[in-house]
Amino acid sequence: MHKEFRHVQRDRRMLILVTVSPAIMLLTFAYLFTFDTATSHLAVFDGDRSPQSRQLIQALATDNKMLLSTEASSPDDLRSLIVANKVKTGLIIPPGMGDDLAAGRQADVQIISDGSDPISAATNMNRLTTRLNAWSQSYRGSSAASPVSVHSLVWYNPDLKSDNSMVPGLLGIVLILPAMAVALAMTREKELGSFESLAATPVRATEYVLGKLIPYIVYGLIGAAFAVMVALYWFQVPFRGSYANLLAFISLYLWATLGITVLLASFMSTQSTALRAILLLFLVPSFFLSGLLLPIDSKSKFVSGTLPATHFVTISRGIFLKGLGWTALGSDLFILIAMGAVTVALSIVTFRKRVG
Repeated sequence: MHKEFRHVQRDRRMLILVTVSPAIMLLTFAYLFTFDTATSHLAVFDGDRSPQSRQLIQALATDNKMLLSTEASSPDDLRSLIVANKVKTGLIIPPGMGDDLAAGRQADVQIISDGSDPISAATNMNRLTTRLNAWSQSYRGSSAASPVSVHSLVWYNPDLKSDNSMVPGLLGIVLILPAMAVALAMTREKELGSFESLAATPVRATEYVLGKLIPYIVYGLIGAAFAVMVALYWFQVPFRGSYANLLAFISLYLWATLGITVLLASFMSTQSTALRAILLLFLVPSFFLSGLLLPIDSKSKFVSGTLPATHFVTISRGIFLKGLGWTALGSDLFILIAMGAVTVALSIVTFRKRVG
């Protein structure tokens, strides 16, 4: 273990990989996978030219979530603006809207959005629909009144900021780097022949496996601390849980990922093989099967359950946004503990001091 600590300290590339790289990757991925649209660029065609339509346009122009880029001269002009990618969303106010509102009748308007970016399109249309409904409340007559009043309430992330959800989830992705580092360290010993010297010593399997795990868990926690600071102070993600619990949960996650990696690396002989294995078995599936980007599908539930990142995404979001603890997250924590215990035990059982 002392040798492994000194090895990481002397190898600057390895030190950066396990301490600083998680924070850098979190910063990069959080911007890469953000789905918020800060401002909606809007064009309006006013076919009514009534006081009510002008009030509506004025209300939209003063909305801090919408930028009224231009007023189109015709529906075809509005279409051209969208085709030219000058605006993403358009609003058509038909003739007679003002008369309908004044008479207490329900007025119709049309929203047009650029569907080439479906996430932005859905966000812009929902945002504009909400703004139109809010503005039209003062004009609702008896015939236009809805028999059902809907009140929406969003818990834990009231502004629906994707950063608040993505950044805690991405912690499970970036903290795979210590597992990659230990796999490279173990296979490099075989490539350089230093494992031969180790095989000649009386070191036992338990000492070898734990001697590999403990330093990288320690350095992984240092890297996790930098990543958590990026989440809290750069992205301003709310934290409602316990820092002591977070430290324990990250330790268990590192225990599980490193345990699996040590077991796999014991059967590999080159660094390139280890690198490809970690990318294919951990990093890439964790993006798409862990529930980070999309909810876990019933067809892939079993495969997703075998990934440590699947359970840590739930744990990280739960402690950051909901303030959950050991009781609420017990099932996912138990799986991480079991993953680490089983793989470490198998690593010890299968350990052989042999070369080649």
